[in-house]
Amino acid sequence: MLTVYHVGMNSYADVLRSFGGKLHVSSPLKRYVTRVVAKLPEEIRTHITSDCWFLGSREDAWAYTFTGDELAGKHLIILSDELSRQSDTDIEWTIMHEIGHVILGHRNSILVTQSRKEIARQEKEADAFARTYV
Repeated sequence: MLTVYHVGMNSYADVLRSFGGKLHVSSPLKRYVTRVVAKLPEEIRTHITSDCWFLGSREDAWAYTFTGDELAGKHLIILSDELSRQSDTDIEWTIMHEIGHVILGHRNSILVTQSRKEIARQEKEADAFARTYV
């Protein structure tokens, strides 16, 4: 049964629809992502639902592929199935922390060489963002 979360004027179903198919995670993680995103101010929520894909394992597929056109100018947030085995607080914190990296314009250290100091600064900033909303 679908649990509906009401946060302000947004429900689970409203947020899920606004992603338009960009949530490729397990059903439990999909519920967490939509609940976390519903907590955000409208401007941030719109940016995340428009410009972010959430990827992880799914019950209905062993693997899947996206073409470059689907991802051009978008952000990918990859969530491990292991995350769904953590506490509700840890799951929501992790999702909000990763959203913080997107909103704060952080660069991925895989593609860009960054110092440990820069990475530590970005992690602290993402933590501060998460603290604001979780």
